[in-house]
Amino acid sequence: MDSGNTSVVTPGMIVNGTVRGKGPLLVQGRIDGRVLIEGEVRVAAKAILGAELEADIVEVKGVVKGPIKGRTSVSLDAGAQVEGQIEAPRIEIDPAARVKGRLIMPMQLPRGIKAPTQTRDPWAT
Repeated sequence: MDSGNTSVVTPGMIVNGTVRGKGPLLVQGRIDGRVLIEGEVRVAAKAILGAELEADIVEVKGVVKGPIKGRTSVSLDAGAQVEGQIEAPRIEIDPAARVKGRLIMPMQLPRGIKAPTQTRDPWAT
């Protein structure tokens, strides 16, 4: 992330409402509402987002309570805590991160191939 062009929500700052624009955005404080960014969003270790978060690239080290949509990728680093649905073509989760929610990774199958429908749980005994 280029620090020269990065917008920053600094520690101690609280933003209520919608944050919209072009990134990169570094969140070190708190945002409650919606975050809609073209580009990259980084949520620092002590940051808190009680928000819907959508960006091209999302990296989380802090807390997010709300859905996350990464148009390219979502990365949860050690110490990240996420409560909400995560949707992205690529999702990386560090073993020391915590997630309570659903993961959605769109799948592109070759033309003419259909995903099988599952009628029962193959792991059930």
